[in-house]
Amino acid sequence: MTVLSIRLLERFTKWHGALGMALGIQLEERKLEEIIKSKSLSLPPSLSLCKTKEKINGNDRRQKEEHGIDRESDQTCSKAARFIRVGTWGRQTGGRRWSFELKEDHNLQKITIDHGDVIYSLKFTSESGGVLNTFNVVGGCANGEKVSEVLFDGDEKITCINGTIGTRDGHEVISSLSFQTNKGTHGPFGCATNYVFSILWDEGSIVGFYGLADNYIDAIGVHVKPFDEIIRLGAWGCQTRGPQNIWSFQLERNHHLKKITIGHGNLIYSLQFTTEYRGSMHNSERAGGENGENEVSEVIFDWGEEIMAINGSVGLSRGNYSRFAIISSLSFVTNKRTRGPFGRARGKPFTIPLDAGSFAGFYGLADCYINSIGVYLKAST
Repeated sequence: MTVLSIRLLERFTKWHGALGMALGIQLEERKLEEIIKSKSLSLPPSLSLCKTKEKINGNDRRQKEEHGIDRESDQTCSKAARFIRVGTWGRQTGGRRWSFELKEDHNLQKITIDHGDVIYSLKFTSESGGVLNTFNVVGGCANGEKVSEVLFDGDEKITCINGTIGTRDGHEVISSLSFQTNKGTHGPFGCATNYVFSILWDEGSIVGFYGLADNYIDAIGVHVKPFDEIIRLGAWGCQTRGPQNIWSFQLERNHHLKKITIGHGNLIYSLQFTTEYRGSMHNSERAGGENGENEVSEVIFDWGEEIMAINGSVGLSRGNYSRFAIISSLSFVTNKRTRGPFGRARGKPFTIPLDAGSFAGFYGLADCYINSIGVYLKAST
């Protein structure tokens, strides 16, 4: 304890006895916690990797149905450690909402998939203590051509979900799915289209799925339980580190993302982020380089404006540093408008939909260009 803290503790103890001692210790612990939270881990202050603790309001939690499926509303975690919702991909409005969450001490044992030209329905089976629990079918008002079962070993964990999006009855549906685990790949199931999506994350484990469904599975996202309080989603672009540098920007506690500065031409060359805290502006280090950028654009966010999705494309670099995977274009969708696209859309497109209030920063690889981009997510309040 500091000298000041010791004196305060002595006064508390003198005035209120044991109660004063307890209060003093509590004050000191809170001060220490604030100091720890304010420190950065091996990065400059503008690129802090400090984690933000979210307060949970128990009154806002909804009760789960007996079998874990809520067709009309999204479920939330009833435990102190909140889940992070990732997605959804596919149809964004209409249809009936569905949500499946693994109960505590349950493992995902099986996914039953009714499929054909699209994904018609999903059914989940969990295991706990040797007892199997099968949950209600999601979707399936129409029938597919084939029913497949994905069986998971006890120590097998899903690490990535790949899929494609098609169109049926005038709206988007999930046309194919495959599940990548720490032991291999299951699928694909359904019929793949050119509209590809991938859901890959780090520093968390999948504990459920959610989305929209009627006759088919219209949309899908995942519930991820973070190992800490933040997970990394992605990254999209270059997947293996070579000569590139790791870049990282994470919102610090109570900071508001005010501006993104984008250096671009026929691809994305650089990114820089500006946050606001109590009227003061704070600039991150510049990610990427300056070679070849023809234009610098600024995306300025209003107070209360938040990122709801990032759209982009992955192409190959050209010129003296050719054939490297790079981010060729980016646009930012907020709760108020769409900013961009910046760069030139070419190569493989990607979409990163976000749950309201979950955005916590960006990261990736960069050298002369932005080679890859991913996002930090936190549990939304």
